[in-house]
Amino acid sequence: MKTKTFLALVVLSASNLCPAQTNDPAPLDDWKPSALNQPGKQYPQVNSERRVRARIVAPAAQSVQLDIGGKKYPLTKGDDNAWIGHSAPQDEGFHYYQLNIDGASVPDPGSLYFYGASRWGSGVEIPASDEDFYALKNVPHGQLREVYFFSKSAGKDLRCFVYTPPGYETELSARYPVLYLQHGGGEDETGWGRQGRTPFIMDNLIAAGKARPFIIVMANSYVPGADFGFGNTNQPAPSDTPYSRTIGGPGGRRYNPAAFARVLIEDLIPFVDANFRTRADQPHRAMAGLSMGGMQTRSIAPANLDKFSHLGVFSGGSLATNDIADLTEFKEKVKLVFISYGSRELGGNRPGGDPKASTEALKAAGVNAHFYVSPDTAHEWQSWRRSLYEFAPLLFTSRANPEPSPRAALNRPVVLGPDDKPAFDEPPAGFAVKRENIPHGKLEMIEYESKTVGTKRKMNVYTPPGYTKNKKYPVLYLLHGIGGDETEWERFCTPDVVLDNLIADGKAAPMIIVMPNGRAQKKDRAEGNVFAAAPAFATFERDLLDDVISAIESRYSTLTDREHRALAGLSMGGGQTLNFGLGHLDTFAWIGGFSSAPNTKRPAELVPDPAATTAQLKLLLLTCGNKDGLINISQGLHAYLKEKNVPHLWHVDGHGHDPNHWRNSLYHFAQRIFR
Repeated sequence: MKTKTFLALVVLSASNLCPAQTNDPAPLDDWKPSALNQPGKQYPQVNSERRVRARIVAPAAQSVQLDIGGKKYPLTKGDDNAWIGHSAPQDEGFHYYQLNIDGASVPDPGSLYFYGASRWGSGVEIPASDEDFYALKNVPHGQLREVYFFSKSAGKDLRCFVYTPPGYETELSARYPVLYLQHGGGEDETGWGRQGRTPFIMDNLIAAGKARPFIIVMANSYVPGADFGFGNTNQPAPSDTPYSRTIGGPGGRRYNPAAFARVLIEDLIPFVDANFRTRADQPHRAMAGLSMGGMQTRSIAPANLDKFSHLGVFSGGSLATNDIADLTEFKEKVKLVFISYGSRELGGNRPGGDPKASTEALKAAGVNAHFYVSPDTAHEWQSWRRSLYEFAPLLFTSRANPEPSPRAALNRPVVLGPDDKPAFDEPPAGFAVKRENIPHGKLEMIEYESKTVGTKRKMNVYTPPGYTKNKKYPVLYLLHGIGGDETEWERFCTPDVVLDNLIADGKAAPMIIVMPNGRAQKKDRAEGNVFAAAPAFATFERDLLDDVISAIESRYSTLTDREHRALAGLSMGGGQTLNFGLGHLDTFAWIGGFSSAPNTKRPAELVPDPAATTAQLKLLLLTCGNKDGLINISQGLHAYLKEKNVPHLWHVDGHGHDPNHWRNSLYHFAQRIFR
């Protein structure tokens, strides 16, 4: 994309892209073949100064140049008829380049080919100090699929690439959010997968517990037969389409995203939702892009807030408050705005104004907005690789920062004993997949007055199929982990789908499920250092007993005795469940601790009177995965209960500290309560 044409488009100069060549000393002679060479080819080469050296045999040529970074470097002909020469130091990361032979620009036969600058051409990789985040590592890998779909709006088959995360092929009950990720001007749907190294970035983030697994769809922004108004045209945008919003460009030209918007909204999204296991709703759909793709994002996503909840603009303008038609609606529906640039491309005029100032204005207006600057890079792939790396952990979570991985933060060696085995079979395939031919319950977000905290708070409530005020229902209270909130169970484990299916099959009693926020403080979002909020999780005991239960029983038709109340939770919520539930058996008769965290009290504190606990408990279920570094917490409690002859179920499956285990645990627990 670093041709003169593209530079004009994005209002950049060649001086922004790389240092000019000077009469500097001879380059260091530590040349190595580029990692992107054709098999067995020794050129192009890169040295430790980040220079690129090219060589080509061209006996009849009169002039040969290396064209890279917006500058041409002369090559010198040797006695062997080979032309050779080198560039000035380049920025870290991937660069397009070509050879200019007697005025004709051609690919270098020594390199692999990549689509950029509206052509298939050569590419070279400059080793980077931070390249580890996009390196191919020995971790579980997702798949990058080449997929064709029919577009009614274009009237033909179109191609996209789809990344599915590790586990997609084996965890067949899991459904995933989707990011629609667009390329830049002069590129196509191959860019993010090859130049951007998207699969490796995501594999590494997921393996490290830094990002939630999700699907990524990479489509071609250029719709065959549709003129974007780019380049030498001055085409106004049509006004008869809901996707007609335009973006100003240099020289008064306008780029019209209408054609691709139609493909995206009317064809591609329905196709992906129909053919992949997606979370097919607005909270679980994001759009982002680089350069032109970023401009598409800032145009299409705000105009379709019923479709997208997260948006990322990488080197593609900014987003000002006056660009947003209805700021109140925007704040309600958009969970994240992410703006990024390379440090060397900042400055000058761009859509949305100064990106940092615009982002700060969004934050001041109450939008969860982030601004990121890639150090020492320009309008190039290293900026965009880093942008994706920073953006991905923020997606599909209500948190401003990614949820810390308990396995990473509290990783102890897993030592299994003879009791650490499954108590139940694995749930059947499809147990968490929505079935259209059965009745469905309802999820709703409600507010309640918390006297404990001194403010109104939210909780997510599931009512079963056929819920009526003429019948009274038992209630299960489900608590989330340290990095979650009232939406975590819904986002990760789809309890509504699990219960709908169980109830339809006659395996679970119709019940109400209440998912409150276990962080009992006025600023109850999981932001910053989430571990600093640990005291608020202890305070939630009073909020639950005094405020949450009374709010539920006053609003819904519930059975209000202890035998019709259950309490369960995951991780930090599992610890809360054991602390609060076993401490208040006059309130809860059914208790489930799933992957319980170190906030769990010592066994002797939880059960000081084994006989009294035994007399009151209807069910105590403890579960953990055999790959979970926190298993020692539950192992210790199980050993104590076994020693004291307190009846309980101890279930250890083959999972880790992850949603698969928690979803399975809910499936087993829900069938055994209120019976």
